Amino acid sequence: MMNRTLWKHITLRWPAVAMVVLGLSAVSSVHAQERPIDPSPLVLPDHRYDLPATLIQAEQIEEHKQNMVAINATDIPINMVEMGGGSDDYQVGVSLVVRYEGQENPNYAVHDDVAEVYYVVEGRGRMKVGGTITDWARRPYSEGNGRGSRGTTAVGSEDITIEQGDMLIIPAGTPHKWDMAEEFTAYVVVRVDPEGVAPLMELGAAEFIAQ
Repeated sequence: MMNRTLWKHITLRWPAVAMVVLGLSAVSSVHAQERPIDPSPLVLPDHRYDLPATLIQAEQIEEHKQNMVAINATDIPINMVEMGGGSDDYQVGVSLVVRYEGQENPNYAVHDDVAEVYYVVEGRGRMKVGGTITDWARRPYSEGNGRGSRGTTAVGSEDITIEQGDMLIIPAGTPHKWDMAEEFTAYVVVRVDPEGVAPLMELGAAEFIAQ
């Protein structure tokens, strides 16, 4: 049984505790009411609100892959769409990349403006990402990735393995290199191009075009 003196002590203090709680609630409510209302119009100037969504189905990706394998291709666009927002140049390209078992790449790639998101559809392979390229050199302009550089050696790069179901995000400016395909590997690449520097293909095109 609770000590009578302790119970009396708690009972006497309870009104004060309740007042503190109510006071904090009132202050929070006042602050919430004082929060400024966003004065922005519902439709912002120079923004697009009429762009359609784009669905790329699994069957399309599989058909695209089979077409690539038939001609021994490694990186062919699937689609490119406008992304809207406050820039008419903002676009996103979607490609499929295929790496054949044992395939290596001697060069790191650096894209000045274009970020990439990989989603591995099948297979498994090793990559090197990050670090500082020691034999840095500018490369020719790429239709897929715009401006950039390359090199064969990077200090401080990280070894990673990607496999079916994994996603990898490579920011613009981050060195990356496909090191070795441990088995046949295919991954979708979403290329985020805010400045529209990479004319990957005609906007809206979705048919298979051999490069």
